[in-house]
Amino acid sequence: MLYLIHGDQTEAARAKLVELKNHAKNKEVREINGKRLDGTMLVQAMESSSLFGSDVFVVIEGFISNAKKREKSFAATLSQIVEAGKNADIVLYEEKEVEKSTLTKLGAQCTAFLYKTPVVIFQFLDSLRPGNAATSLSYFAQVVENDVPEIVFTLLVRRVRQLIQLKDGIIPEGLQEWQAGRLTSQARHFTIEQLVRMHKRLLAIDIAVKSSASPFTLTQQLEQLIINL
Repeated sequence: MLYLIHGDQTEAARAKLVELKNHAKNKEVREINGKRLDGTMLVQAMESSSLFGSDVFVVIEGFISNAKKREKSFAATLSQIVEAGKNADIVLYEEKEVEKSTLTKLGAQCTAFLYKTPVVIFQFLDSLRPGNAATSLSYFAQVVENDVPEIVFTLLVRRVRQLIQLKDGIIPEGLQEWQAGRLTSQARHFTIEQLVRMHKRLLAIDIAVKSSASPFTLTQQLEQLIINL
């Protein structure tokens, strides 16, 4: 069986991967870095090393997202993966949403799971700035209706760290040019002191939640943080 787990909502995607691994307890799990995968490596990964010939469960991470670096061999190796998936369990794991053209190449026999961060979460993150609490709280209320606050917390910590880097003249790794431009504009609304203070507050919230040291829920503490921007 061929599976595809893709999308930028990492926590949910990883949880699905763990679920599939748990269902393969009687199989030999093999994890491969897709950045270096070629036809020969795939064949070797599919071969059983067990004396009893136990089945293998192969997880390939980042193969599709690195397609441009190996344009000549990508199509051939992808075809091999699709073919191998007819007789064995293979999971393709990608941290970004896979394009429809590639989904078509994976075929109807591929079971795909897409975990995509809702647009409203990005609207909430983009709205954060001093003096804009009402708008941010409105977006935040929409977010927590459908998503657990832990996911929002993780993305908020990442956004604050990115803003601190940009404020310091450093382009965060993985940001596209247009993303860096948008976040640079957002960073202008803050002083470096405000961002550092916000980051320390998030750290304190994390400790309080994990140690049950606060009478407030994570949602309530994040609301307080937004109000006090």
